[in-house]
Amino acid sequence: MDNNKIIPALLFIPFLIFLSYVGTAKGAAISSPKKEVQLCLACHADNTLKKKLMDKEILSLYINANDFDASVHGKTGCTGCHPDITMQNHPRVKMIAGRREYVAKLSRNCSVCHTPEQLKKRQPIHSSLASQGTCVQCHGSHYIKPVAAQKAAVKDNVYCLVCHRNNISTSMKNGEALSVFVNETALRSSAHGSLKCTECHTEFSKNRHPMRSFGSRRVYSTDLAELCWKCHSETSKRYKTSIHFEKLTAGDLKSPVCTDCHGAHSVASIKVDKAVGLRSCNRCHDNMNSSYEASVHGRARGKGNEKAPVCSSCHNAHDVQFTAMTTRIKENCLRCHKDAGKLHNKWLSNPPITLPSFAQTHFDVVACAACHSAGSERAVYLSLYNSRTGNPLTEDELAKILDTDSKGLAAKIDENGDGTIDAKEIWDLFAYLFKKGAAPILIGKMDVRTATEAHMIDSKAEATKDCDKCHSPQAEFFKDNFVAIKQDGGTRLLLKAKSEVLNSVYTILPARKFYALGSTSMKLLDILFIVALIGGIAVPIGHMSLRIITSPLRALRRMGKGGKK
Repeated sequence: MDNNKIIPALLFIPFLIFLSYVGTAKGAAISSPKKEVQLCLACHADNTLKKKLMDKEILSLYINANDFDASVHGKTGCTGCHPDITMQNHPRVKMIAGRREYVAKLSRNCSVCHTPEQLKKRQPIHSSLASQGTCVQCHGSHYIKPVAAQKAAVKDNVYCLVCHRNNISTSMKNGEALSVFVNETALRSSAHGSLKCTECHTEFSKNRHPMRSFGSRRVYSTDLAELCWKCHSETSKRYKTSIHFEKLTAGDLKSPVCTDCHGAHSVASIKVDKAVGLRSCNRCHDNMNSSYEASVHGRARGKGNEKAPVCSSCHNAHDVQFTAMTTRIKENCLRCHKDAGKLHNKWLSNPPITLPSFAQTHFDVVACAACHSAGSERAVYLSLYNSRTGNPLTEDELAKILDTDSKGLAAKIDENGDGTIDAKEIWDLFAYLFKKGAAPILIGKMDVRTATEAHMIDSKAEATKDCDKCHSPQAEFFKDNFVAIKQDGGTRLLLKAKSEVLNSVYTILPARKFYALGSTSMKLLDILFIVALIGGIAVPIGHMSLRIITSPLRALRRMGKGGKK
């Protein structure tokens, strides 16, 4: 027989076998699931079998016979999931727009056996997931294992990622959609890459996936922070003393929590990435970045000095404080500039007297930025404190003592209603608070006027060293004065004060911790200082002069006592 005729005949045999399993009636079903699978695999066992969809995507139609037989649907047959396929009706794949449409169509067939009511009863989360993705996306198609077998064989993280590696989301009460997609690569390379999902998400497991509902995506992220606190307890304690947490508990949901700075599943190790704080802070405080980059710190970092300070170097990473007019910034400056006191002592003196206390006094009442910033605006801020506790007297506390509310507080202090606080009004406030047992004191600090200027730190060669800026008539740095009162959320109520408040006898007691020797300070204290200085010099000189003058008399007295003997 001619070989050219034998080969086509042999190729026709699979088709004859295929026909042998098919009924004669139009649309007849295959008599046995096993035979049905064998019939379909006559074509679909070919790993080169592919079709091009309408969107030009290539779809593989290959089925591994052994893997399918071991699957949960191995005994079901093909038409159990593909009921529309018969000998007379085999859909042409090219009529399907794309893979997404194809998968969605197949997933709808799953509900024939796995009804929504059954799924909701067994696992409530399916109701939510079904609206976000398809069955095939999570469970696969032809090689689905029994759920019990999957749980036993699959590691925890892999089990979770079966769903969460897909582009799925959940809905918030306000209608927002929250993506619950997890980038597996980013997770494994993160600082938490060796942890199990359930170590953070303790409410979840292979057997439990609770349905939770949150008001918004922001509410979800703020609640999520508590997961971090379970391991990072010391850090959480510091965070709870911060201005960020204070603002958060006051209702400001924009205030940052752990995931805002560190991310959720792609947490970077701070040992590896030390600039994480700079990038994180810039998400909210990007208006400060240009002034930082122009500073001596930013320029150093721009040149590649990785040790140059970033935001957290000065403001701290977690216990971030409301830094205006506090000692926190000064303390953090001294972490790096450890010899600043000795260096300042070389020129912060009052010749011929040179004492270390001169530099320390300046450090106590003058912010570093007041002298080292390239900005030009300075002011003196007189903040109200409770001298017994050392804590600020807040707006709410003052309003309660003065029997008013926050809106009427300024009017209570500004008795004459001229829009500025004078020395007499400060004394009246001080006396009233003292009478009410508040133990008030005004602590003065000199600082820059804006946060932008606070970041514009220049080198020491460019710093202000002109004493006349403060210690001279009409001193430039003393032209603006404010009474500062702490408000909730870390902000301050600033009441403009007249320049006389730094010169008046009315403020000797209330502002006794802020005093600058010179014509702009309290004149009475200048006089007392000069009197004390003259007295301090005159007493020893007078004593020595008197001893010299009376030395003959004392010699005669000693001789007279000797004669009697």
